[in-house]
Amino acid sequence: MMKATSLSFGKKVAMILLASSSFVASAATGGFKMVLIEDTPGVSKIKAGLYQDGVAEATAATDKQADSFSKQMSLCVAYTHMAEFKQAEQACSSAIYAARRAEGTDSNYKREMRSFAHTNRGVARLMAQDPVAALADFQQATVLEQSHINQHNLELLNEKMKALSPVYTAATLNVTN
Repeated sequence: MMKATSLSFGKKVAMILLASSSFVASAATGGFKMVLIEDTPGVSKIKAGLYQDGVAEATAATDKQADSFSKQMSLCVAYTHMAEFKQAEQACSSAIYAARRAEGTDSNYKREMRSFAHTNRGVARLMAQDPVAALADFQQATVLEQSHINQHNLELLNEKMKALSPVYTAATLNVTN
C-alpha cells in the first residue's frame, strides 16, 4: 500500500507499509511503516520493489541530484527490504546525522527529518530482531514529532510486545510476603 503525503517541511514523503505484498521480499513484517522522500534518485525503483537498482541509483546520485538526508533514507529503506540490516542501520544513522547538520533549515524541519530517520531505523532494527533498540528509536521519533507514522509504529510495537510478554502481577505469580 503506497500513500504519498505532503508534510510541513515541504518535501513529498512516500510511506511504505511493510505488510504490503508489493513491498515484502521476505516474511511479513506486521504493518510497520517506513518513509521515503519523493523525487530522490532511487525512490521509484525502491517503491517498485527493485531494491538493488534503487540502491545503485541512490548511491550514484550526486549532491546536486539529492541531499544526503534523502539519499540515506532511500538506502535505509532499500537495505531493510533486502534484509541487509547492518547497512540499513548505518544508512538510517547517517540520515539522522545529516538531518542534524542540515544547513539553512529551521529547527522544526530538522526535528521532523530526524523523527522519520529514527522511525525508519526502528523498523530496520526490528526486522533485525532487536525490538529493544527498535522501541528506543520509535520512542525518540515520537518525542521529536507526533506524526501519524511515528505513533503508528510505536503503538504497533507496543501491542506486539504486550501480546508476546504477559504482564505478571504478584497474584499471578503467587507471591507472598
